[in-house]
Amino acid sequence: MNIVRLGTLVLALTLGAAPALAAPPPDRPATDPGVAPEEAPAPPTAPSTEPVDAPPMRPAEPAPERPVEAATAASPAVDRTLSTAGTRPWHAFAFWTSEDGRDFIKPVLQLATMMVAYAPQSDSSDGLAARFSTLAMARFGLEGELFDWISFRSVFERNLGFSLGRNGPVGTSVWEGTAALQARENYIQLHRGGFTLTGGIFPDPASVDYFSTNVLDAFGVDPYVRDPLLISGFNQGQGVMARYTAGGFTAGFSFTAGNPLISSLSFGFGGDLTSLGTLYTAPLRTFTNGIPASDIQMTVLSPSVTFESPAFDIKATGQFYLVDVDATKDTDKSVNGFNARVTAQVKLLDQKLRIFASGAVRRNQQLDVTDLSKRIDAYTGVVGAGGFDLAFGDFGFGAQYYYLHSEFTEKSNLTSHYLNVGLTWWLEPPYLSAGLRWGRTMTSSEPSDPRVKTTDSVILSMRLLL
Repeated sequence: MNIVRLGTLVLALTLGAAPALAAPPPDRPATDPGVAPEEAPAPPTAPSTEPVDAPPMRPAEPAPERPVEAATAASPAVDRTLSTAGTRPWHAFAFWTSEDGRDFIKPVLQLATMMVAYAPQSDSSDGLAARFSTLAMARFGLEGELFDWISFRSVFERNLGFSLGRNGPVGTSVWEGTAALQARENYIQLHRGGFTLTGGIFPDPASVDYFSTNVLDAFGVDPYVRDPLLISGFNQGQGVMARYTAGGFTAGFSFTAGNPLISSLSFGFGGDLTSLGTLYTAPLRTFTNGIPASDIQMTVLSPSVTFESPAFDIKATGQFYLVDVDATKDTDKSVNGFNARVTAQVKLLDQKLRIFASGAVRRNQQLDVTDLSKRIDAYTGVVGAGGFDLAFGDFGFGAQYYYLHSEFTEKSNLTSHYLNVGLTWWLEPPYLSAGLRWGRTMTSSEPSDPRVKTTDSVILSMRLLL
């Protein structure tokens, strides 16, 4: 399908107000609107052909070229699937553009539809059965740039409904009251030279592992991709972030504080903090008037450094936790922890082949859930990952593997393996693609066996990225 027609159709369906917004803002009135003019304005005259002095317009930057039409080649649409805060918006499909072409507002639309075959295996439960499910998800919103130094993004997401811990791909349904709509990204970003300041709900680009784009058919929110990313230290949530770029180097610092549910960083924090569970699950198990418990306070400081070049990229990040388990009293012990992570990739064959690897080491204190004034053995966790992406014409092939190991005590541990292998056919590069993926998890634990030891999924998908 022609790209222009596709963009026009999508905009007409999703943005009813687009025609009204497409017109440039009217000129500011030359007179005070509260004072009536002394006489009727003269009829307009034909424009003069004589040259007149006019204030010089700021030079317009050349419009970005259409992305390279290769399956896994770098493109704004594909590269910004997991994180958008590290790059400025791309103005394709903008429905309002300033006269000089530098300011714009555009829609964000990401759609995915999937058919999923899911097969769990367990040694301890006979009630698990294979199933076949149809899933769908959508992200929609706006982003743009204004006044040369302000960019913004506001995107909402209709949840996928796929969790290995809740019986697999159950989907979401409005009729059952389980549809979930969430704020995915809502942030303002200020730019001055190489300095960037971001505030709102955003993904820290330094916290995102280099990943196979051929297994991101669900935009990274299915459990085969999402769970290892979160444990590795993927940082998305409410906060502020400052970054400075010079040459190929970027130094960054992000800060988040509040209820643990404001950030994905709470997911990877190990061990139980209270009798209600972990840093992530405990607030969800105590509700007041439909609001999660607010007695737990989490603060995370995250410095980072990134180097990018045509042949090699690397990102290193430290995440330092300070957790107050009960902010309503000062008799309990605070809990501290850290996560040190690094991810790197090499780009070969004119960037048609990418090989990447990631690693993380986590350690945090744990409390005795029967007496919050006492600490017990520290939790330790290790993450190792690797994979590749290969592009050939309109096709792409890639694989990703994650190894996760957690030590809760000397006698209690959990080991998980996540494997994804994906094939992508770009029907309209880099916007529309069809994909086929196999995902597998393998889990072992001591002293007791996990409820689900192995899961396998085959996912047939189609995704649209605007």
